[in-house]
Amino acid sequence: MLRFRLHQLHVPSLGRYLLPLPKLTNAQMTVLSSNLEGRGFTVRLGKAPSKRTAVRGTQRIAIDGGLGLAGSGSDMLDALAPAIPALLASPKSAAGKGSSTVAASYFSLKQSGASTELQLFPRMESLRTWTCLRRDGLCGLTPDEAEVLRHLLGKSSGSSKVECVTARPREGSKPIQVGRIVYFKSEVTVSEFLSSLKTIESAGAGSASFLPRDSVMALPRVRVDSHIESYELGEWCYLE
Repeated sequence: MLRFRLHQLHVPSLGRYLLPLPKLTNAQMTVLSSNLEGRGFTVRLGKAPSKRTAVRGTQRIAIDGGLGLAGSGSDMLDALAPAIPALLASPKSAAGKGSSTVAASYFSLKQSGASTELQLFPRMESLRTWTCLRRDGLCGLTPDEAEVLRHLLGKSSGSSKVECVTARPREGSKPIQVGRIVYFKSEVTVSEFLSSLKTIESAGAGSASFLPRDSVMALPRVRVDSHIESYELGEWCYLE
């Protein structure tokens, strides 16, 4: 089982601090709101039950519990870290329930002939944030997102290949300039991709692999197991 650890990122190119959180239930969002109010924040409801905005003085924190991410223009650890033990004390959903809801919060699959298109929904590793993270030499892929990828692709044959972005070139790679750093659009085997997949907890870039910028991966002849439960993701997912 995974253990939850706080990993706040300061992303200079985005001008924001980002703090990945567990994917939270509405009940946990109520607990988090109460904790913030006890620390002097005014907490406002967002357009969705999973969203909150906390304001205290000049600090403003946007929280999306369903996505599992908080963002602010300033450091959030003092405000949010004290609430983590209470959030992690919440009961997990029972095994065998909610697999469709959990899967839908992480990915969707489209079948076309012999190929499957995998669209991932990561907290940070997509589009504008992806570009800013690569420019600053950072990675925002969380352990549960990496575990979902291993779950989806782990039963594929060793010779199956996927397109991704790598820190070092492979045969046939195409360079991608992001700020002052050069990455490479590469085709690698599933086993190499999973073994080199960089996460927010990884040290150094090395021979790391990253998701594509749009978080879409074509999976020709790759066997995909799309059934996933929240309990498989440890303390990073409480969704039911």
